[in-house]
Amino acid sequence: MEENTRKEPVPTGAGSPFFMCRQQALRYLGLREHNRCELKTKLLGKGYDVGLVDSVLDILVDDGSLNEHRYVELFARSSNRRHPEGKSLVMARLAAKGADRLVCSEVLDEMYGDYDYVSSLVRQAYSRIVSKAASKGKSLSSYELRQALAKLGFSSVQVRECLEHEDSFEA
Repeated sequence: MEENTRKEPVPTGAGSPFFMCRQQALRYLGLREHNRCELKTKLLGKGYDVGLVDSVLDILVDDGSLNEHRYVELFARSSNRRHPEGKSLVMARLAAKGADRLVCSEVLDEMYGDYDYVSSLVRQAYSRIVSKAASKGKSLSSYELRQALAKLGFSSVQVRECLEHEDSFEA
């Protein structure tokens, strides 16, 4: 038999604190995906009780409105469209936002396990680095390119593959 974790029934009618907290959470989620930690922080900042917030978040997880997996994937893909980065940097940025480490690891392992996806990120980063250097009238050595790509969180294997095929890149 499954144990009920809620201490007492929560009034859910319009105007009740539960209803208002849930509506506020849904407004935030309507603007963009959030992870549980971010949403909890925002709702507590609005003055809602921690027990009430936890109850609302549990219900939003149950109904699929709040989904950590979806958040992590969208965060990583959106971030990488603007600034391509390796798995380690994306993981660190997600950890700083309070995202669940286990979910992050699972999602990022899957994303960064896709050779075509990673190759595309490395090519984009490579092109940006070369273009930025060229705009300053500089030419980067292979060592400097490796360092710049490593600084963006790409592994030495990914960097090596990138530089082995550098003729196929458009700077």
